[in-house]
Formats: sequence, C-alpha cells, structure tokens
Amino acid sequence: MPRQSRSPVLAAALAIMLLLGLAGCRSSAAPPAASAPSAQTPSQPASSSPAATSPPAAVGQPAASSAPAPPSGPLEVIKMADAKALPSAPLYIAIEKGYFREQGIEAQLEHVAGGADVVPFLATGDLDLNLGAISVGLFNAFERGADIHVIAPAGIQPLHDASLPLVVRKDLVDNGEIRQAADLRGRKVAINTRGASVEYVLSKIMERAGYSVNDVDMVPVPFPDMPTALANGSIDAAIPAEPFATRSVDLGVGVKLIKEVIPGQMTTMIMASGKLLRERPDVVKRWMLAYMKATREIQPPQLGVSDPAKLFTPENVKILEQYTGAPEKVLRNQVPYTWDVDLEIQVDSLMDQQLTHMRNGLLQLDQPIPAEKMVDGTYVEYARQVMGRLRQ
Repeated sequence: MPRQSRSPVLAAALAIMLLLGLAGCRSSAAPPAASAPSAQTPSQPASSSPAATSPPAAVGQPAASSAPAPPSGPLEVIKMADAKALPSAPLYIAIEKGYFREQGIEAQLEHVAGGADVVPFLATGDLDLNLGAISVGLFNAFERGADIHVIAPAGIQPLHDASLPLVVRKDLVDNGEIRQAADLRGRKVAINTRGASVEYVLSKIMERAGYSVNDVDMVPVPFPDMPTALANGSIDAAIPAEPFATRSVDLGVGVKLIKEVIPGQMTTMIMASGKLLRERPDVVKRWMLAYMKATREIQPPQLGVSDPAKLFTPENVKILEQYTGAPEKVLRNQVPYTWDVDLEIQVDSLMDQQLTHMRNGLLQLDQPIPAEKMVDGTYVEYARQVMGRLRQ
C-alpha cells in the first residue's frame, strides 16, 4: 500500500501549490558490496542515446563505483512527491513489489493535488525526490541557485502515436478548415499551462509549419476539461495528455492531426534535493537500483516503444489502479507512456526545451543555464554499472 508522510504541515502546503507543469528486469541485481559514502570523485559522462547525452556528474558528488550494501537496521525513508499519474508507474511497481525494501529503503509518498510546486521543498530538503516536468519554473529555480539536481529521466514520449498529440476539433477537420498545422494560425489552442512540456510540443509543431507558438491563441485548459472544450467549440484544437487525447477521439469530438512531435524525448524526470545527495549518496544509489529494476520490468529495451503485455499484467494493473485511481479500462484505452531501461538523462532535450522557452519570451535569461548546473548523472551511471546496459 502507498506510504504517506505523516507531516501534516508539509502535506497541507504541498496540496495548495502548483506541481511542475504537465501541462525492469524481473531478476534482481546482484547483492552490492559496501562502499564508502565519503567517495567524492565525479562520474564520467554517460554515453549517448539516439536523442540523449549525459554530462559529467556535478563536482562533489560521489562516484559510481562499488555498490553500497543495504543496511541491516531500520529502513531509510525517502520522501517523494506523488501526483498519482501513469508516468510514475515504475515508482509504484518498485514500492508494491518490494524493490525499495530489498535495498533497505521505505519510499514514503507525499500525495499532492495535480499541481503543487514542490521545488521549494526539494531545495530545502523537506522533500527528497520528485517526478516532475521540464518547465520554465524549473529553469528559473536553477537560475536562482536552487539546491536541486536532475538525476534520472522519467517519462519518454512514444515513437509512434505519442501521448501528447495535436487534437483538432472534428468538425473543423471534416469541413476542411484545418488540414495542417499552419491552419492553426490565429486559432484557439488549449494547453494545460504556460511554460511547460505542452507549450514546448506546440512550439515545435508551429516552428515546423513556419510560424511561432505566439501565432496561435493559447488558452489554458486543464487536461480533463479539454474533450468538453472541443465538444462545445470553445477551442479549435488542444494538446491533451493521455488518457484525454484518446477520450476526445472516442467521443467523436476530436481528430489526432499530428501524432509524433518529439518522439523518444524525455518530458518528465526525477529531481533530487541537494541535501539528500550530499548527506545520503549511498541511499540514492540504492534507490536508483530499485527504480531501474522496476523500469525494466515494464518497459522493453527499445527507446520509445511500449509493450502493453509487460506494462499491464494483472498484478501491475491492480497496482496502477490503486495508485492512479484510474480503472483498468482507462489505463488500457490510451497511448501508453514509455520509459528508458538504461535511464539515460537526455541533456540535449533538456537544453532544447530551455532554448525554446527563451525564444518564446517566457524564459528571460541572459544566457542558457549550463547542463552541469542542472544535471547529476552519477546515480544513473552507477545503476548501469551494477545492472548493465540493455539498450545498444
């Protein structure tokens, strides 16, 4: 069952703030050997994936060398924000199947209403980890020197029929008013929030059509309300996250005009408190082993390719229903999220999203924030050394 924090002050505070925009092998790793927590040699850069590279670990972070042994005493608590969403599937699997406990860890979830901004709590160390989206707010936090680090990827966009497609009102497609992205110029297009992954996707769509995202009328609409907004004609198009994109099509109110926009790219990631990384690096290493094991259990090796048979086993469906609150029919009737079995941090994608928001005028920086200020690849590199690579 989900473990919830018993801090009412933190839980209450989390519930009233906005969460950063959204708008494994079944065999266990070999028992790791002990490692001195004081090791401070930075890791080497992770090797590149088709759309991703990993930078050197941040100076002062521990090297990925030998695996620390899980302690025999009380479980180490890791506090993590949870928005009850499918991108967190590896986390839920690792909790319920005991992979964190195998590593001497109790994953304690702070359930937050869909949108609490947890960055301040990460920066102070009141929270340890968060699965969040890449957004303008995150880049601003890095610019201010917030004590947080990106330590792993989370959700990866599918290669085909993506989970963030451009959906256009069916009547506008049927009568020929909108046939291509260029026809969106001056039209009302719904996004869940400004400055996050959805605006980045819309930016890419409009740039390829020869326009800017500022050439459309962006209308903030929560994901669950997008099918209704398409049906009543208050918007002309939308970029709904799943399952709301598929729901719009099933209701007969929308058509997926463009399905693949950023195939194989990272849109959510795991962020860590600097306090956690400094004070308990061995625990983060063990956490990453459990997270990689769960990811490999539900995701095939190919980047951006899903396998519903692996993801939606009867046991996994029960876990996902329990944590997300979505019934099996809804879970299955959507374009599945994908993950990366080797946990390569896509620095290229992270930097491109930063530059895109700068071009759009929403992120006002004199210079882009360098990757080494944001990303620490130590822990994913360590997990790959222990568990090996799956993707060639």
